[in-house]
Amino acid sequence: MNKSPLLVLLLSIVISFQAKAAGCIDDDVGYCARPDAYILTLKKLELCTGAPNTSVYDVTCNDAVTVGTGSLEFDVTSVLEGQKIATFASTKGLPIGTTFTHIKPTLSREIKLKGSVPVSSGGVTYTCHTDSNAGLNGASKYERVPAGKMTGSPTLASYYFSTSSGGLSQNAANLFKLCLSTDCTSTYTWSTYNVALPVTEEGFFGISVEDVTSSDEEFSIIYALSKPYTVSEVAPKINMAFGTSMSLSAIDYNNGASCAITPYHVKVQITITD
Repeated sequence: MNKSPLLVLLLSIVISFQAKAAGCIDDDVGYCARPDAYILTLKKLELCTGAPNTSVYDVTCNDAVTVGTGSLEFDVTSVLEGQKIATFASTKGLPIGTTFTHIKPTLSREIKLKGSVPVSSGGVTYTCHTDSNAGLNGASKYERVPAGKMTGSPTLASYYFSTSSGGLSQNAANLFKLCLSTDCTSTYTWSTYNVALPVTEEGFFGISVEDVTSSDEEFSIIYALSKPYTVSEVAPKINMAFGTSMSLSAIDYNNGASCAITPYHVKVQITITD
């Protein structure tokens, strides 16, 4: 795995970025690749002394201490964007002697993506691109997966992160659907739609993610720190490494009849040091 040079930032935040070759396939997420752009909006960042983790959807943060609030947009595929995060969070004034074990970012569900995913299904091979012209036919942005395009080049477009323990809106009037055309006049309805948090031994995808509804505008994730950190008189550094090798996902419909694009989870490794 190739890693870009470490970028040291101003206000006690250090961020590095990782990348692996694209080309994974999984029954839950379809085909996936590394995006050209993966733009998140960070709304809040909290440190926790513990996380009960009663389920993969439990985002309880014990004794939460907020180190940043606002609305910060940044692209995790670009080391230069890391400069922005340095202005968002400050570790000054943390309670001395407190041991933190977890961190909880709260993010906007809107994720701006640009990129392409190779797809091979039923003997058909093609590339699915992000498409800024993809519409939702008047439906809620939280209840549709926009169509991708199978020709041309990728364009930067907004997508909306979804995760659910029981299937999003499947018992509501406006069911969660896959757009099969650019204008979304043709759709496919899932009986359930779940985007589960991947489980890895290292926990890079987090230990739990908020179970959003069809109207929630934000979601939170709980990550375990690489090791517990006890606050001293020195303001600590929060070290965050992002991996985006799987974070652009394509869904094939009917062996190349159409495709759709969704955001997938970003790998994150977080360490706090003096």
